[in-house]
Amino acid sequence: MTDQGAIRAMSEKIAAAIGRRDVAALRALLAPGFVHRTHGGAAADLETFLTGVSQIPGEILAVRLEQVEIDLAATGALVTGIQYAQLRIDGQVVEDRRGFVDWFIKHAGEWRIQAAVDLPASP
Repeated sequence: MTDQGAIRAMSEKIAAAIGRRDVAALRALLAPGFVHRTHGGAAADLETFLTGVSQIPGEILAVRLEQVEIDLAATGALVTGIQYAQLRIDGQVVEDRRGFVDWFIKHAGEWRIQAAVDLPASP
């Protein structure tokens, strides 16, 4: 498998783990020192990020990635795209699309996210 294929597969595994609220799987898929930032710059470490995933409200119906682009560099890979989520909260289905930027590095021979940034929802 090419590096781009491996990165795309890892991105899909991460989205699926978020959809299941599977923090144990997420912990194994993220690089040591992982940091998550919002578009406003607020930072969350690994534990804070995992707590946030476990506390996503309602029933998660779907999480998938759209428009994924991968740019390889000598020290890692920049992955951008749209994360689509569909939730049922208090009986209502809510859809959310937001941009993301992930920085992947190779750790222990596998591609893992070192840093992730959420972008504002598309208008």
